[in-house]
Order: sequence, then structure tokens, then C-alpha cells
Amino acid sequence: MLNYIIWNVAPYIAEIGNFELHWYSILFAAGFFLGFKVITSIYTSEGRTEADVEKLAIYMFLATLIGARLGHCIFYDWAYFQHHILEIFLPVEFEPTFKFTGFRGLASHGAAFGIIFAIWLYSRKYKDQRFLYVLDRVVIVVALAGACIRMGNLMNSEIVGKPAASVTSFVFVHPMQEHLQSTFGKKTIKDVHFSELGKDSVNFGYPVTELKMTLVTKRIDSAEAFVNTAIWNSIYNAPDYQEHIALPVDKNLFLGSRILDDQTQEIDMLVYGIPRYPAQLFEAISSLLLFVLLYGIYRKYGKDTPEGLLFGLFVVILFSLRFFYEIFKENQSQFEDGMQWNMGQILSIPLVLAGIFVLIRAFRLKKNPQQ
Repeated sequence: MLNYIIWNVAPYIAEIGNFELHWYSILFAAGFFLGFKVITSIYTSEGRTEADVEKLAIYMFLATLIGARLGHCIFYDWAYFQHHILEIFLPVEFEPTFKFTGFRGLASHGAAFGIIFAIWLYSRKYKDQRFLYVLDRVVIVVALAGACIRMGNLMNSEIVGKPAASVTSFVFVHPMQEHLQSTFGKKTIKDVHFSELGKDSVNFGYPVTELKMTLVTKRIDSAEAFVNTAIWNSIYNAPDYQEHIALPVDKNLFLGSRILDDQTQEIDMLVYGIPRYPAQLFEAISSLLLFVLLYGIYRKYGKDTPEGLLFGLFVVILFSLRFFYEIFKENQSQFEDGMQWNMGQILSIPLVLAGIFVLIRAFRLKKNPQQ
């Protein structure tokens, strides 16, 4: 049996009333903050002012948000958003009921295209900063921000990999905890704990591992009936959560219960966790290493770095890896299931080709500086 990582991390760091402070928001902001510091040090070392950085930061911030949002809506969910145009730009859902949802759905390829377009506009307005000159410096901090954002995805238990019996696999169980507490209320299910029972199974056609799911609940008269009927039906009728948890085929979840006090008890259940590649973590580590590489090259050569070299390396390495990692990831949209290459791979190809072209140009300029 392999010992998988049971990932039961809440996506938020704190709750204040109905407001939740999410890790993703913190890491997203941290990526911009750290990026701003790095690009400021680069620009000031070249004799430019912080005012230049502030102007560039505005372009970058808007390009990232708008590009990532449009990228998701157009590339991954256009079938829905073509009929709900306002929801692209407003963090609400109008149908079937009006509710605040936040901007759920951002695509990194959309952010990449948005940033390139924004830098083109920026370089046309500020003609003393050439297009590739700016891109070379921007991609250094984009790699750093990308690492922070992918860690945010990990904290959200989203963008998961395919099921795999691997020492690197995670079992993402917190979505199930949120589902149960949302369905039955936190007064009924106060907390949920998971632990491995030490046995794998292949009876489901994909790797699973036996888990003991312990519910901390209010006093319930018939714990066994509650588990085998109410909990079973809740999970069985929620297919979105079944990507992480499988149910015993005999419908018998109950393992036992314990009375803790007059108001609280614990109920043990048998479920099967589905181990998956932590694709978010792979991409986060890759982005961090790419930041180290690009920043190291810049620190070594400074202003003498061939124009386009850093941008070319960034897009070739990052999106070649993205093409490869998509092999281990679940598709983001259902329409991709019948495609030989998914949307993430298709969108990576033009960026890799553009990067190769820019790299060739950079090496030619290095050999023939007068060109």
C-alpha cells in the first residue's frame, strides 16, 4: 500500500461572519506584491524610476484579470457565457437565482495573451521602453506570480490531476467536508476528519484507498441509519464530489460511533479516497524554478541580456511543460473529453512556437549586434 497525502486543507484562512478570507486571494495578491518588488529592483538598477514601474503595474494587473477571465469564458465555457454576457464582467449569477459568486473561472492562457497585448500597448505609449525589452523583464515576475497562483489552486483543491497510484498522489477530501456541512449544516456536522485504513483497492477501475471518515455531529438517535441513508444519498446524488470520494458498493458506510458528551458524538464511516496527481503543485514548483532561472540569467547579464532571450525561454519552457502536464490533468470542461489534445495543449502550441521564433532572433542578435 502507498501512503498518500490526505489533503484536507480549507480554502480559506479565516471566517469573519459570512466573509471568508481565501488562501487563493492572499497568494494572488502576494504574487503581485512580490513581483512589484522584483520589477522595481530591476527597473531602478537600470536607471528607471518607480513611476515607470507603477504605470507598468497597472497595465499588468488589468491585463492579468481581464485576460484570464476572458480566456476562461471564451476558451472553456463559451457555451454558457455566450448567453450570459454580463456574468463575464460581473461577479454574480443571474439565473436561476440572483447571487454573488465572485469571478469563478480564470485561465492562465488568457492571462498570457492579455499580458502580451497589454505590453504591446504599453510600449507603443512609452516608446523609450521597447516591446521585447519590457516583456523580458515582466516574464521574470510572471513566473513568480504563477507559482503563487498555482499554490492557491492547491489550497482550493482545484485543477486536479488524474487518478494515480503514485507516491506523489494527493487525496483531496476537503470538498467532501464542505459538501456535507453545506447540506446538513454546521450545527449537525460540526467537523470531519479523514485517516487512511491501510488498504488499497482496484475494484473501481481506478486506484482508491480505504479511508475512515469521522463525522463530529450533534447527538443523533440512529447513527447507522443516518450514515447509510442520509449521508449515502447526499454523496451519491452529488456527482461533482465523487471525483474525490467513492462509496462502498454494498452501501454500508457505518463503522461505529462514540458519544463524546450530551450534545456531541463521533461517527466513523468507510469511504474510498481517490488519489490524484497534484498537478497544481507540479506547476507551482516548475514556475518557481523558472523564476530562479530567468532572474539568475538577468542578474548575470543585466542590460546585456540579448533582447527576447528571457521572454523566449519563458514561453517555451512554461508552455512546453504545460502541454506535458495536461497529460496528467483532468480536463477543465466536458467538451474536451472527445478531443485528442485538450484546450490547454492547443493554446500552448502557438505560444511555444512564438517563443522559439523569439529565441532564434535573440541568438542572431547576440552574434550580430548590429542587426
